[in-house]
Amino acid sequence: MTGATGRVPRSRAGARLALTVLALLGLAGCDEAPKTETTIPARQQTIDPPQLWRVEVIGDTGAVQSAVYVCADTPLREAFVRARAEVNGKACTDTTSPIVKPNGWVLRCVADGRPFAVSAATVGDLEHDFRLNFGLTELFYFRTASDPSPITVRETRHFLHMGLCPAGWRIGDQAKPGHRPRRN
Repeated sequence: MTGATGRVPRSRAGARLALTVLALLGLAGCDEAPKTETTIPARQQTIDPPQLWRVEVIGDTGAVQSAVYVCADTPLREAFVRARAEVNGKACTDTTSPIVKPNGWVLRCVADGRPFAVSAATVGDLEHDFRLNFGLTELFYFRTASDPSPITVRETRHFLHMGLCPAGWRIGDQAKPGHRPRRN
């Protein structure tokens, strides 16, 4: 409300000025707010620092066929033992729930209309040094003489904890020995 002189009484003018100043300070403070995309990963890395793992594929003779380094946090490391089956590049869709045992699991799945049995078992210390033995076998419920030999795949992966991830590596980064990390 204005007085006879057309001026705003002091109490209202002061209140408006205070609100304007507060609004400007609030807007200026927006630039100083912590960046969510940097603070959350930083906090996570403090709580669960990413660890470097060497992952080797072991051949039938026990020799290392290939190796890669992976920077992993706890959820990614836990996924190491939950390998998923693929047949000719297509996911094998679960048809049963996994039967979980202390060191692994088994289930049945279907890919390209064909049934498969899948199994995985771990040997060793899951925190430092272990092997994952993975198997996929095609199932024939009523096999005929004209059916091809069933597809059977066996793979052993060796996981070895190497320590903290090198500077500049992010969770999920991978690199072959002697190479720079590939972003995933």
